[in-house]
Amino acid sequence: MTSDNDANAFSASVLPGGIQQPGQAPSTIPKKGAQAAGARSNVIVVFKQGTPQPEITKAEDDIIAQGGKITQRYTSALLGFAAELPDNSVQALTTNPHLNYIEPDGEVSAYAKSLI
Repeated sequence: MTSDNDANAFSASVLPGGIQQPGQAPSTIPKKGAQAAGARSNVIVVFKQGTPQPEITKAEDDIIAQGGKITQRYTSALLGFAAELPDNSVQALTTNPHLNYIEPDGEVSAYAKSLI
């Protein structure tokens, strides 16, 4: 018999493209349209636990200054944000010492089938 707490004890997060190691830019990032000059990427930027909020805000401000847009902020399950930014800004993010990883952002679908 499974209690409600047991059922909620397991959770998983699946994001396309895998996880990037600290200091490593994603090898491939989904692009909207052709790969022309000025191409943009949608990424999820995750910082190490304990990163001071002013450091995250500075990274967000840097993205905005380079023509990017913060599309979502994360403060519970992970510490970071989702952003749409110029491709050349992705590499600049990897120099942040508080960075945990960057990964491509995209839609994910999950399907389940009952085994009973």
